[in-house]
Amino acid sequence: MRFSTAAFASIVCSSLVLSPVDAREWADKSGEYSLEADLVSFDDEVVVLRRGDHELAAFAIADLSDADREYLKSKEAEESSTKSLDAAQEWTLKSGLTIKGKVVDFADRDVTIDRRRNRIFVNDRLMNNLPEFYQQIVPQLVAHEGKIAQANGRELRRWLIAEGDKPQTFHVQGIVIEAESGDEFAVPFFLLSDADLKLLQPGWEKWLAAHAKQDYEAEEDMGFLLRSLAAARQQDEQVQRQIALLQLNMQAIQAGVTSLWEVTLYPAAGKFGPPLWVVVTGRNNLEAVDAAMKQYPGHVAGPVRRVSRRR
Repeated sequence: MRFSTAAFASIVCSSLVLSPVDAREWADKSGEYSLEADLVSFDDEVVVLRRGDHELAAFAIADLSDADREYLKSKEAEESSTKSLDAAQEWTLKSGLTIKGKVVDFADRDVTIDRRRNRIFVNDRLMNNLPEFYQQIVPQLVAHEGKIAQANGRELRRWLIAEGDKPQTFHVQGIVIEAESGDEFAVPFFLLSDADLKLLQPGWEKWLAAHAKQDYEAEEDMGFLLRSLAAARQQDEQVQRQIALLQLNMQAIQAGVTSLWEVTLYPAAGKFGPPLWVVVTGRNNLEAVDAAMKQYPGHVAGPVRRVSRRR
């Protein structure tokens, strides 16, 4: 996963439950920026942490202190990450249908439905052998495209017969659910509840751009963040996702003169894009906000937090 030493991506969530027992002090290599947080997950290059103010942050492991990098090599850290990512998940669709399965990636793929020997197949798999939730999703997919009036198996069968039993292909954009069996299924965005759509969709455009360019590393980056977010979401149904970029500016922290501040910037009205966490120097919070706004015009200031003491 590619994170520069000057910036890292951060997923901002609300109402996560932080366990004080698991929280530890994390710091960057300079020691200027630190936070108390518990470990959510990590891969070869990035660690996702949960802060005490209920936000998730993704750090480049290379930018962490020596002590933190050593901790991530421990059995304790490995078990904690695995437990979080492998925990059972349950999602409820807009229709009320419940899915037991883990969100593992975004989906941009075809689903082909055909009828052979009086049996319906989905991507060459017998529909009756698919999980119950997906047997219900397939007719909903066809109904959404206006092919059938009622989203049920009987209407689906009649439509396929009327189409001469020719294979019918639909393009699905959404998320990939790994069922309890280990099989993966594409679930379209339009079937998700409003709350889950708001949570899971924001990283979609970046993932899709990487997918179109066959930038597999960037695609996996977004997939890892999605998996981590979905795992955290299962700990609290009130989680809301925003993706921010934390820009670190560690220059000129002069003795007795300036402090380091974290300024949250949101896109101005009518503009789109992720929030930013801009870390700048300043004598006070007003000076910090002014410095951040000059670096990133077209934003409005949000919360400000001092992240280093005066020296």
